[in-house]
Amino acid sequence: MKIAALVPVKQFELSKTRLELTKNQKIVLTELMLKFTIINLKKCKSISTIVTISEDERVEKISKIYETKFIFSKEKGVNFAIDAGDNYCKEKKVISNIIVPIDLIFLNPYEIELLLIVARKHQRCSIIVPSMRIDGTNILIRQPFNMFETSYDNNSYFNHIQSSKKAKAQTVIIKSVNLSEDLDTMDDYNRIITRPINKLSQLVSRIKHVI
Repeated sequence: MKIAALVPVKQFELSKTRLELTKNQKIVLTELMLKFTIINLKKCKSISTIVTISEDERVEKISKIYETKFIFSKEKGVNFAIDAGDNYCKEKKVISNIIVPIDLIFLNPYEIELLLIVARKHQRCSIIVPSMRIDGTNILIRQPFNMFETSYDNNSYFNHIQSSKKAKAQTVIIKSVNLSEDLDTMDDYNRIITRPINKLSQLVSRIKHVI
C-alpha cells in the first residue's frame, strides 16, 4: 500500500513568529527542523514518498539534496499546502498519507512506523496525534487520504475528529510524549531544551547563539 508523507513548510523567515528569535536564527532553525524531519521520515520503510510543499526555494534545494518530491505552493496556509499534496497523491494513486509538521523536535521513525501499523489494521480510518495542549494536530494519517479535507486553523484536533466521524471512518486518537511536543512558543522552547535527548533538541538549545 502506497503511503505518502506530506511536509508543509512556511518560508523560512515567516516561520515561528511566536519565538523570540532573530530573522537569521529563524532561518537556521527552520532549515535544521526540515532536514531532521526528512531524515527521520526516510528511515520509515512504510512511507513510499516524501513530499515537501512550500513557496520557499530553499525547501526545493533541500528536497533535491535528500531526493524527495517538492511541490511549489503559494503561502496561503497549511490547508492550501495539504490540498496541493492531496492532488499529487491522487495523481500518483497513493491510497493514504501522513501529514508531518517540521517542528516535532522529538520525532522518531519508530513511533511513526507504529502509527502506520495501526492504520494498516483498518480499511478506512484516521490516526490523530494531538499537540500537548490538546488543541492542535501534530500527526494526521488519513486512509484513504481523500475522505476529508484538513482543518489546520483553530482547534484542528477537534475539527479533524469531527471530520473523521462525519466520514464514517475509524477514528483513533494516540497521545505520545514525543510526538505531542512541538515548538511554537517560548514556553515550548524552554521546556524542550530541558530534554536534550536527540541531536535536534541539542541544536535547538544552542540556536540563540547563532548571530
